[in-house]
Amino acid sequence: MTLLYFAQAKRVTGSPSETLDTAAPLSTDQLWAEILRRHPDLALLHPVIRLARNGEFAAPDTLFHPGDEVALIPPVSGG
Repeated sequence: MTLLYFAQAKRVTGSPSETLDTAAPLSTDQLWAEILRRHPDLALLHPVIRLARNGEFAAPDTLFHPGDEVALIPPVSGG
């Protein structure tokens, strides 16, 4: 599974992406637990970050599979 970090999440992790090796699908809660284990400072952003799975926003009950691309998308402002 590839994790993609944008904006504030990228700054917090210090990287635009990383690989998460998992043999089984992960629930949203399981995925967040692993992300926060690796990057505890993301806990402050967790409530406002949206997850996207393979280019589409993920529902709270989404299962994330080993080959998925998962983007962590913080709120953005535009004009």
